[in-house]
Amino acid sequence: MNTPGQKDKFTPELRILVASLLSFGVIILWAKFFGPKPSVQPMPTNRPAETAPAVPGPATRTTANPLPVPAAPVATATAAAVKNDSEERTIVVENSLYRVEISNRGAVVKSWQLKNYKDDAKPQRVLDVVHPEVSEQTGGWPFSVVLDDEQLQNAANGGLYQLSSPATALEAPAEVTLNWSDGHLEVAKHFQFDHSYVVGVETSVKFNGRPMTTGLAWLGGFGDLTVTNPAPVETVATYYSSRCRRWPRRHPRRLSCYVFTWDRKITTT
Repeated sequence: MNTPGQKDKFTPELRILVASLLSFGVIILWAKFFGPKPSVQPMPTNRPAETAPAVPGPATRTTANPLPVPAAPVATATAAAVKNDSEERTIVVENSLYRVEISNRGAVVKSWQLKNYKDDAKPQRVLDVVHPEVSEQTGGWPFSVVLDDEQLQNAANGGLYQLSSPATALEAPAEVTLNWSDGHLEVAKHFQFDHSYVVGVETSVKFNGRPMTTGLAWLGGFGDLTVTNPAPVETVATYYSSRCRRWPRRHPRRLSCYVFTWDRKITTT
């Protein structure tokens, strides 16, 4: 304590500063030795990896198992197996009404004899509605394939088809299937014979696995070339989609002038 009359060395401002420093020291010592300890958080396991972007920008997070991106479908041409025969041969189908000869060269008809009809030749012979001489000259036979592409058409009508039967002769009712392919163009023909004059014919053509618009044509003429007095009006009947259509031709010299095509229309020459 100061004696009376002696001036105090500690000013009020100094006392306040000393008191503040002492208080601050007490707080620090108490917090270090007596204060609550902070809890330690466990480190997470299998934490996803974080990658920094290659260019400046926000950080990106990658998942452990990214979903696969489906590949876009690629359109490819379907290659067909090559189908052909090693040699030319024929198969005959007949009953009491007709005798039909089919060649595997182009899967066409080379002869169609009607056993109950005669031609006008001297002497008369069994009527054959196919004209082999004309077909040889023109290169067109009955039941030839008709396509918009002439090159593909020639290939289809000149290929050696595989026959479904190894036999050389069949008795109707019977079925004959012929198949041919060069690896791109595929052609199939199916003949169905019964006890009547009606014969069912189905054909399918594909190019690189895709169906093509096609038709069948009776080329080389039809009928009797030896007829001497043809009727003034004659017709040819065709069946399409279970409907019968009759196509007249006035004053023909012979019925052989007709050339008609299924699945398209009838034309005349």
